[in-house]
Amino acid sequence: MACFLKICEQHSISAAAQSFFMTPQAVSKEVKRMEEELGAPLLFRSQKGVVPTEYGKVFYEHAQRMVAEFDDTSREITEMRLQNEGFLRMVSAYGILRFLSPEFIRTFVKHCPTVHLDYMEFPDSYIEENVLNEKYDVGLMPYLHERDELAYIPLFSREIFFITHPGSRFYDCSEVSVRDIAAEPMIIENGNFLIHHIMAETCRRENTNLDVYFNTSGFSLCYKLCKEHKGNTASMDFIFHDMSNPTLHCIPFHEHPHWNVALIYKKDIPLSDNLQCFIRHSKTWCKKMMQA
Repeated sequence: MACFLKICEQHSISAAAQSFFMTPQAVSKEVKRMEEELGAPLLFRSQKGVVPTEYGKVFYEHAQRMVAEFDDTSREITEMRLQNEGFLRMVSAYGILRFLSPEFIRTFVKHCPTVHLDYMEFPDSYIEENVLNEKYDVGLMPYLHERDELAYIPLFSREIFFITHPGSRFYDCSEVSVRDIAAEPMIIENGNFLIHHIMAETCRRENTNLDVYFNTSGFSLCYKLCKEHKGNTASMDFIFHDMSNPTLHCIPFHEHPHWNVALIYKKDIPLSDNLQCFIRHSKTWCKKMMQA
């Protein structure tokens, strides 16, 4: 069928044969065998080269789907085999491994020494697509809404706080609302990061907007500009403690927005032993952290 598709695309048996490292005679034989099985001619020669007959046009549509399905199946089986042979590809949003700590990875590798864990970090918005496109087997990411094609296992949740500097009129407040700070300049991570959308949704619910002074691609610059009194920012408590700047204050929002993190994987794939092991490890690790 792949040969037949290539002939229709190239209008040439010779070109198709070259693509598959076959002789034109071998490709012609394959086409003839399919025609005999179907009981109808599939190709004929014209001034444009070799083109499909009316029967061939119908077969072309079905062959496209069948070849694509076979390729998908073959890829899934290969990926599952690699997982069961010891390979597991994990992708994480920035900040999650900072919270879970390197021991999260080290402990998993120690308990499952036969698994080769290949992991990468990206901005939040890249995680779902990488898992959906099967570039990675499992992802760790903050989320607001679930996609139908993915399975979500909630792992932990951290509150988002208002971070401010000594020059701010909110510096000594015990709590602020998004309405309170609407006119204050905010430095916040850009749309590739979920905190941007969490704060925007919180404001929509309160019928207000933030005055965004600057969008950045990382929380380090948010804190740097806040320390320089250029504006305020918002982040989770563990980020605030890691930055350890004694001049800045971490103040709760009245609305208590949260950064919810889940483990995700594609629903329509079989779960390998290694992936199931990683899921169990992640759930156990996060449960212990929440109890600590």
